[in-house]
Amino acid sequence: MYGIFGSLGLLCFANIFLDLDYKISEHPYAHPFCIIAGIISLVICMTVFCFDVILLTDEEKKLRKLFTEFAIIVISFSGFLFIWSGLWEIVSKFIAYMGW
Repeated sequence: MYGIFGSLGLLCFANIFLDLDYKISEHPYAHPFCIIAGIISLVICMTVFCFDVILLTDEEKKLRKLFTEFAIIVISFSGFLFIWSGLWEIVSKFIAYMGW
């Protein structure tokens, strides 16, 4: 979950604050979407983190579970960063094609 929603949040952060991919005046729908999606992603990551802390206190092999989760997070974060970027390109081209 961290990798999926963390990568979405990072992409939204980059699009809003770093102004890498779009100008707000050219894409008026993208800015509010990125704000809402980034906030939702942050809330989901914080919620999952709280549940992980609660579940980790009852776990016997804490270090092994932490390393396993970290590896899964790194792999899913990298993969989903490319997936979200590709989806962003497809949707932005569709919106430009439709003239919205």
